[in-house]
Amino acid sequence: MKYYGSILDFTQERTQELMRVYQEELSKAGYIVMPKIFEQVANSPCSRFWVSEERAAIVISTLLAGKVIPNMRKNKREMFDEIFRRFLIAREQYPEKSIYALAIMVVNQPAPKFYMTPRTVGELIYRIKNGWYEKQFNRYKNYSQVDKEEL
Repeated sequence: MKYYGSILDFTQERTQELMRVYQEELSKAGYIVMPKIFEQVANSPCSRFWVSEERAAIVISTLLAGKVIPNMRKNKREMFDEIFRRFLIAREQYPEKSIYALAIMVVNQPAPKFYMTPRTVGELIYRIKNGWYEKQFNRYKNYSQVDKEEL
């Protein structure tokens, strides 16, 4: 489980794609109603599933074991259902590959949508515009440099 304020490996890629789709939706709109724009962005196709390969492999393993994953939000459950469906297809095609290798393959396929609520999309866009992610990346870089200097 990630902690609040953590920065995932693909966060910069996701924020760039989210802003690109946001700008496209704004340019297509005859008039701008932000909740509608956020909904269109949330339901837009994207280049991959925005979950780590490790987490996807863990969830796939849990589902293969027939266990239920408790306390999962609707969008996240829908995303993992789609990942698992694609995993089963990939496993038939490549039975020799490991769960992790197949999870990597599936997670990096184009996703039908962002699997976020319109509200989450709005909050992320607000953070991007206000430089929240830049501050987090800079803080992370500074910690990394201190760690290297101590070694």
